Amino acid sequence: MACLSCARPSLQRLAESAPARIHDAAAKGWYGGDLHVHLNFAGDLVATPAMAAAMQHGEDLHVLNLLAANVSGGRVFDREALEHWAGEDLPWSDATHVARMGVEYRDDLLGHLHAFGMTAPPGRYHSGFAGAPDWPPTSVACEELRGLGAIVGYAHSFHSPVETPGDVIGTGRRQCSARMAVVDAALGLVDSMEVLHFSSAAGSSAVYRRLLGAGNRLAAVAGTDSMLSFTRQRMEMVASPLGWERTYAKVEGPLTAASYAEAVRRGRTFATTGPFVELTVDGHEPGDTIDRLPGDRVRVTVRVIGPEVERLSIRTADGVLAEGPPGELTAEFVVGAPTYVVALAEGGPHPRSLFTEVFAHTSPVYVDVRGRRVARAEDLLWCLEWLDRLEELIRDRARLDTKEQLGDYLRLIDEARRVHLARLPA
Repeated sequence: MACLSCARPSLQRLAESAPARIHDAAAKGWYGGDLHVHLNFAGDLVATPAMAAAMQHGEDLHVLNLLAANVSGGRVFDREALEHWAGEDLPWSDATHVARMGVEYRDDLLGHLHAFGMTAPPGRYHSGFAGAPDWPPTSVACEELRGLGAIVGYAHSFHSPVETPGDVIGTGRRQCSARMAVVDAALGLVDSMEVLHFSSAAGSSAVYRRLLGAGNRLAAVAGTDSMLSFTRQRMEMVASPLGWERTYAKVEGPLTAASYAEAVRRGRTFATTGPFVELTVDGHEPGDTIDRLPGDRVRVTVRVIGPEVERLSIRTADGVLAEGPPGELTAEFVVGAPTYVVALAEGGPHPRSLFTEVFAHTSPVYVDVRGRRVARAEDLLWCLEWLDRLEELIRDRARLDTKEQLGDYLRLIDEARRVHLARLPA
């Protein structure tokens, strides 16, 4: 018997829409990027470059970083694409849309790194998988990727609220948290940290501010960890479509991979689920450093564009300086010790923010005092305890084949300790 439904004529309707732009960020030099996307990462599809191109242009995502990465063994998905396209824009790039192949270096015990703008493939992509040792340290991967011209950031940093250094280490299981970030930040080997991703923005941003308060200079960035080879994201992945969390970076001159990377490197960024945040500190923007004297007054202004925001806050190294409803928030403070200033925009669940609340977080404007950078004793001691717990974790849980491999980690941890101890106020 013939299927009656097959005999029905197909109906097609074409709908066109040209929604008004809420804010033209690019007109002011601000370009939004997703620094953490996978073309193929297992999944039920073989995702093609054409799919990525359609999604990038459909989302009007200015910068797309497609990461070659392994999943649970030695195979690195999209490695061949990286080897072919390293150092070049992908073919669909144009004057306002740049796509590159990058790398996610992965160690599930100690942290994942994303790299953008590299000129050549790396010699290693992962450690600690399929019985292999958790070696070399992530610090070595950072140095190699930096040497290839990449900007390097810690990916999906933390997955739950963090209040203590013990929360950073947690149970010690392999959960992809950025446990080595305190080492690599202190040694100046990493450029950024994802404060916004598929998991805990609250936990990641709290650790980020601890690192800033301890004198480390890092850009706030975002990455969805979207995997285009999945028809539907598995619920445990909970990643948004590409570009639904973005790193906006203020670029000087035309948009290129190099100019965007330089803006991130300089900390001229904010991470957002959608709201556009403008922070000025005595007229200076994120990534800038101003030098003041004790007793000087500093004026801070935050403006936000985006209907989903419910509250704004201004934070310094000492905590919340001011908070209020969306629109514009201003505050002043009297300079004492060196500090930093960041702005946050927050709200409840919103259709444009899958699996997370509305959230935006700027990189800091640094307020030095007579040339001294922020070095808050409470944050330094917090990071020193983190280093102690990290050493215990590596001794107890890391897969290491030799004493020399353990020694590599202990030397790096000791070096990071010396950096933090040297910053402690007398």
